[in-house]
Amino acid sequence: MNNNFAKDWFGRRKEEAYTYQDNRNRFFNWDAGRTNYSSYFTNTNDSLQTSAKMIGSMFRVIGVPKTFDYKASEPTNINQLQIPIHMLKDSDGKYRDPDPEILDAFYGAAIQNAALASMQTTSEYGKSVTCRNTRRKSFSLKDYLFSIINTERIDKKLSNRLPGYLKFVQKFKDHLYNKNYEAIDEEESEQKRLLDLLTRMLRYPANVTEEELKEFDKPLKQIERLLKKHGGIPETGDACTSMATSLANIVYKYIDDKEEEKPKGGDKGDDEDDDEGDGTNPGKTPGMSKSELNDFAKEMMGSTFGEDRSTESDAEEMSAFQDFVEDMTKESISTKPNIEYSDKGIAVDGDVKFIKSGSNRLTYNECLKSTDTTKAAVLQKLFARKSKDYQFSMRSMRSGRLDTNKIAEAAQSVPTVYERYGQVKTDKICVGVLIDESGSMCGSKIDKAREAAIFINEVFKGMRDVELYIYGHTADESGTGSTQIRVYREPKYQMEPFALGSVTARANNRDGDAILATAKRIRKQTENQGILFVLSDGQPSANDYNGTEAIRDTREKVTKAQNYGFQVIQIAIEESVPSKQMFDYYIKMTDIKNLPRDLVAYMSRKIDKLIKERVTL
Repeated sequence: MNNNFAKDWFGRRKEEAYTYQDNRNRFFNWDAGRTNYSSYFTNTNDSLQTSAKMIGSMFRVIGVPKTFDYKASEPTNINQLQIPIHMLKDSDGKYRDPDPEILDAFYGAAIQNAALASMQTTSEYGKSVTCRNTRRKSFSLKDYLFSIINTERIDKKLSNRLPGYLKFVQKFKDHLYNKNYEAIDEEESEQKRLLDLLTRMLRYPANVTEEELKEFDKPLKQIERLLKKHGGIPETGDACTSMATSLANIVYKYIDDKEEEKPKGGDKGDDEDDDEGDGTNPGKTPGMSKSELNDFAKEMMGSTFGEDRSTESDAEEMSAFQDFVEDMTKESISTKPNIEYSDKGIAVDGDVKFIKSGSNRLTYNECLKSTDTTKAAVLQKLFARKSKDYQFSMRSMRSGRLDTNKIAEAAQSVPTVYERYGQVKTDKICVGVLIDESGSMCGSKIDKAREAAIFINEVFKGMRDVELYIYGHTADESGTGSTQIRVYREPKYQMEPFALGSVTARANNRDGDAILATAKRIRKQTENQGILFVLSDGQPSANDYNGTEAIRDTREKVTKAQNYGFQVIQIAIEESVPSKQMFDYYIKMTDIKNLPRDLVAYMSRKIDKLIKERVTL
């Protein structure tokens, strides 16, 4: 097939293999001279199994939510992501010998799946998962076309944010085309051939010939008008649905003319039958039914997006896949905390015990009634305004992608005929709370601490871009030198909703150990930066842990906790030791009623440092 097609509906450049890449203004040509891009990340003699685990780091860069589960087969719900490990194996299920072409394609498939999960809303990703599921009885040609168009939409987003990763995606597409594509026989239905051509024009434009364009000139003009109406690649999932529906209808209704149309009003020959009511038109080949085209689209889905050859029913195979995932995520985006609870609700980390808390609904609700939650709404709005994720465009630029609205100016050699796209995004943050539950906190101080923790819980628990962790600590309960930390809230574990109602004064407090252990535990569950509130009276005191030495130890371990990416803020309750001796940041709380106001004022000053915008072009 001659690759002489020089036009693309979506503005992808022939020089960049009809992708959304634009290498004309690059500063870092990491791929220069490389036939296989994976060689930039891996050694040529590494096994495929070893090299494949690199995708863990790639997922972290893309921003795959840490709540996702990984599957070897196609996902069936919105919390799953496929790692197409079968691509690395031969027909016997054994890992292939090192093969850079296969590795490039595997990276591309995994990256595209990760981009679909990370660069769409939850509902959009849910639709993507549903439409790719060919096991559904209702699967149709519209689902197939939506999957192609929506994937191109996400590829465009990927090119704007991580153009290097898009090169792997293109390798994956080329791999599938070279491996799976078989030309449709010319004697086949015209609708089949039109759908095959439409697939290649949307997904593999380099593999289209001018002869095919002439043969299907009429429907292609109709399709081109439709795409221009949408302005090229759609910007939203809903627009992809609309375009897919319109394209499907064109294919459903298309029947090629085989003879010239007869003049209107012309007499029929004696041996010609009247065509009224028989469902066919003279001079036209019989069309395929919708169900037949839907079945054909189902076949094409496998060749276009890759066959799912996983054997999830095989326990041994699934165990091997889980081992792969654990190794892949060990140094990147661990999906589970490294510390697990025993049956008794206790997890041990050195001399520190993490204990699942109890619950007290009555106390929780009483505290909530006495808390000014109107300030919670103020803080929520403050964070919501700072949380951004949108794209923007800059027109009339001297470099970038040609602005198709300025073709006339380009013909006149006007230099400012380009447009560039960028994205503004804010990273998620984590908020931790550590409550001093020592004996010195008994009475009104522990009541204030409990109410303060419940207020913070009410502020942040429903925020989409905030991960909330709440703990309480004491010491020497289970032996000299030990530290006990009760877990009231963690995103990765199901806790009692009214657990904070059980906060109470207990025994001693080894503040330095508790603060550092809490920072480490949170960091094992998330890589997001954030803040750690310490609710205490500022008096570290435990067995062989008192006075100046305890204060020095607390100061030292607060600094270490901050090196883990947290801003440690003490909320000082009737402080016994001046906060500045142990903390760089603190809020003095003399009256719980003033805490919401003070917290809003403090967060307003610090929010720009806590939530940072990233602008990419």
